[in-house]
Amino acid sequence: MRLTFKLLLIIVLSCVFASAQTTPEAQHFAKAGVAFDYPNGWTLEESNSADALDLKLARPNNDMLMQVFIHKGRTKPEQLADAKKAFIEPYINATVKQFIAMGATPKQSPDSSEIGGVKAEGVNISASLGGDPGAAKIYWVLLGDRVIVLTLFGPDRETKKFAPAWDLVRTTMKLEEAKPEPSPSPTP
Repeated sequence: MRLTFKLLLIIVLSCVFASAQTTPEAQHFAKAGVAFDYPNGWTLEESNSADALDLKLARPNNDMLMQVFIHKGRTKPEQLADAKKAFIEPYINATVKQFIAMGATPKQSPDSSEIGGVKAEGVNISASLGGDPGAAKIYWVLLGDRVIVLTLFGPDRETKKFAPAWDLVRTTMKLEEAKPEPSPSPTP
């Protein structure tokens, strides 16, 4: 009888361990030539302009936000510095001003990450709001000929908790070729 209990315990623990190792199914986003995966349970809000596709990923009842900015223009590597001056630096400055307007004293430091297998430059803007430390981590990369800016906003406790969600978005980011429109077949 004792051997059966031990065997049952081993089987149960194996099932628990196996289920803990499975990753939850992800949703797939593909538009404007860019694709990535994001976890179930996150909402995706999309705003589209002539210049960019701006996506916000949030989770109900949490303060963390992931933002994906995809510039629609085609950019060559030698044009990335101009793109940084044109819209990345103003975005960083606006984020710093937003923290100041909320009563925080933000501190900026250089950072880097990887987006879609490509090294990305970045900045970490840390601040404490109401005694709760957090940050806006902004990263940019030229993926193929598209400038992509990823931002992670939130309190430190949530960015640590949801690090796998962030990693899923940034590591699955890729260019996706547009599928050709089917051409009508000639009628005899």
